[in-house]
Amino acid sequence: MATYRELLAQKRELDERIEAARAEAAHEALASVRAAIAEFGFTPDQVFGKPRREKTARGARRPRKSERANLDLFADAADQT
Repeated sequence: MATYRELLAQKRELDERIEAARAEAAHEALASVRAAIAEFGFTPDQVFGKPRREKTARGARRPRKSERANLDLFADAADQT
């Protein structure tokens, strides 16, 4: 059975091989995408879609003056109606 240090060395080697394979696959994918964009003349909106604007919640509104909090800490209770 392999020792702990041997397994760590194998893991490092495997991590390096995984990263190299990932980089190669990413390079090939990017080249393919660029070729398709050049061939068909796609625009960024066609490739990525148009950005969406965030919508406000339906019914969201500014509260009326009578609904706003009274922040006058020195007002009498009778004046707060």
